[in-house]
Amino acid sequence: MSETDAPGAPARPPRRRRRSQQEIITRILAAAQQQFNEHGYSAATTKEIARQADVSETLLYRHFKSKAGLFDQVVFDPFDILASQLLGARDKTRDWNIDPAQGRVLLERMLGFLEQNRTLLCDLAVKGLAETADERAEQRLDGMRRHYRIAASQVEAFHRARGHACPVDPDIAVRLSLGMLLSSVLFSEWLFPDGAPPRDRLVENIRLMMVRALATRGADPD
Repeated sequence: MSETDAPGAPARPPRRRRRSQQEIITRILAAAQQQFNEHGYSAATTKEIARQADVSETLLYRHFKSKAGLFDQVVFDPFDILASQLLGARDKTRDWNIDPAQGRVLLERMLGFLEQNRTLLCDLAVKGLAETADERAEQRLDGMRRHYRIAASQVEAFHRARGHACPVDPDIAVRLSLGMLLSSVLFSEWLFPDGAPPRDRLVENIRLMMVRALATRGADPD
């Protein structure tokens, strides 16, 4: 009989099940999202994220390199993809147009993402993007500038192809359209003090307002 098997000896701790790499990554991302939303970007620490994910901080760094890399994976990259799809970003400028069904799906996805990260985004709205000042900060801003530039070019091309000038500044209009979407989530209590409207009604009204603002003439909002 071994010493640990002797009567009164402490029981051996159960052997931990070997976790797959994907499970480890999923746990780290989930913990990071919770920490970012609970404490904000600057106050969240990789040490606490690793503790909550039940992994070593070394393992966290092995997969994500830094807190900035985690923030990109959890918040910025998904937003970047959705913004690219919503704003119609393409490698080459083409007429600005969003299929109604596709537009509704993209708006639903964007609203869901914003609601999931509402606390963090509200914190960033108050403190400003300087809150995420790290080695990736300028790349994030460049990504946003690229989306705005491409979308504004598409709006302008849409009107030019129809023989008239764009009735609004396309760059400002594109940015304000995204701002309308952001504010519907971040400032919902101010906009809807009596309770938010049904999701489908909100989505459809945002879609119609974006289409009519960006493609006033010759646009079919249906």
